Amino acid sequence: MPLTAIHPHRILECLTSRRFGVEYQPLVSTLTGETRCHEALARFIDAQGKLLPPDYVFEALHDNPLLLLHAELEMKRLQLDEAPPHGLLFVNLDPDSFAVGHPEEGENLFLPILRQQRSRLVVEVIENLHLQDVDLSERMMRQLDQEKIRLAIDDLASSRGLVSYAALMHAAFLKFDRSWLAGELSAKQRTILTWALAQAADLGLTTVLEGIETPEHLSMAKQMGFDLVQGFLFKERFIQRGCLQRKPDKRPQLAA
Repeated sequence: MPLTAIHPHRILECLTSRRFGVEYQPLVSTLTGETRCHEALARFIDAQGKLLPPDYVFEALHDNPLLLLHAELEMKRLQLDEAPPHGLLFVNLDPDSFAVGHPEEGENLFLPILRQQRSRLVVEVIENLHLQDVDLSERMMRQLDQEKIRLAIDDLASSRGLVSYAALMHAAFLKFDRSWLAGELSAKQRTILTWALAQAADLGLTTVLEGIETPEHLSMAKQMGFDLVQGFLFKERFIQRGCLQRKPDKRPQLAA
């Protein structure tokens, strides 16, 4: 579905009506099968009750920095307020909205929110091929590192993306994109993946493979040597405006 399929007024109506929610996806140990952490994923619901693709929503919001900031602040409050009580909590934070969050005076607007659960929080940072975005990411990571908030590099992909030296210096987690599961890896891709996992281990980084949807995917992740996995194979919680809703449990749980 192209980005133009979501009209800006549809997104604005969704935000002003506060029809957004959060889905908590477990991160599961490949060794023990236990849930070690959760990632808080943003969800948006239109007036007809249909879910809007969050990537498309945030892409459109970049055209209006203040609206992006408002959406991110409200989402972070909900994600932290309704979080599962135990384990680390992963949240995504857009470097662009963090940059807009700097007022004329005083500290960044996100910091008081993030400090609420600093002891268990992991902020995921996405870096892409735009060097300006990498610079914004580095500034944000440096400031969050000073606040002693854990950081994760998100979406390490097999065919796109850019991970900077500064990001690796600050990060505690390295998350690999679902594209590594998209098909048979070439010999070079396998070599790169083996090298990346070995380097992560040498740096003391915990590795996570996203996009686990089948037992076969889980078996591949174990074979590759990932520390944690996440994806639709595992149970989730969906919360809309602070009201807990449980989805039908049709997905298998990972046995210990």
